[in-house]
Amino acid sequence: SRKRSGVEGLIEIENPNRVSQKSKKVTEVDVSAPRELSRREREEIEKQKSAERYRKLHLEGKTEQARADLARLAIIKKQREEAARKR
Repeated sequence: SRKRSGVEGLIEIENPNRVSQKSKKVTEVDVSAPRELSRREREEIEKQKSAERYRKLHLEGKTEQARADLARLAIIKKQREEAARKR
């Protein structure tokens, strides 16, 4: 329908940006279809899962920080017991 210049009429180009988007009617939209998560949403979910995993391991005493805390707690208990014996 429009005038083509140069070799545009000879070469058929498949450009997805040129295709006009067809709008859907409200009755055609499938709300129950699973929606793909965005990158930020996936990263946020992974971050929450990682934090929960770390918290669980920490409570079990399997992380380096938990081991250091337990060692420090044992030293403090020993010092308090010795101080109680001296009194």
